[in-house]
Amino acid sequence: MRKFFFSLIFSYLTALGCVMVPPAQAEQSGAFMTGARLLGLCKTDNPYCTAYVAAVADTLAPLSEPGGPLPANSLASFCPKQITVKQAISAFQKFAQANPEGLQINAAQFVGDALHAAYPCASN
Repeated sequence: MRKFFFSLIFSYLTALGCVMVPPAQAEQSGAFMTGARLLGLCKTDNPYCTAYVAAVADTLAPLSEPGGPLPANSLASFCPKQITVKQAISAFQKFAQANPEGLQINAAQFVGDALHAAYPCASN
């Protein structure tokens, strides 16, 4: 189920034109955008970072709402009351610093993990 939601995020990002990674990088990592590549972009205030993180958050937020398809304990869920893109980027950067072993996975999944860690949903 988690893969379904991240494929949904990928579709959203593709529609926004945010998935543009050199073929060599995609072949090496198995992902179009890795957490490491996104982290590098976020360190330079690149607008691509803002768009990418916002797209992941915008995709996951409504799915995480009470009664939505993601249960509160899902690793793809996050439940902020209000969040800015800067806060989401900051959560991603802090999570990446604390979890460098995950930097080679798909960036959308890694951002989702970061948002889940920073803004967990209350369990019922």
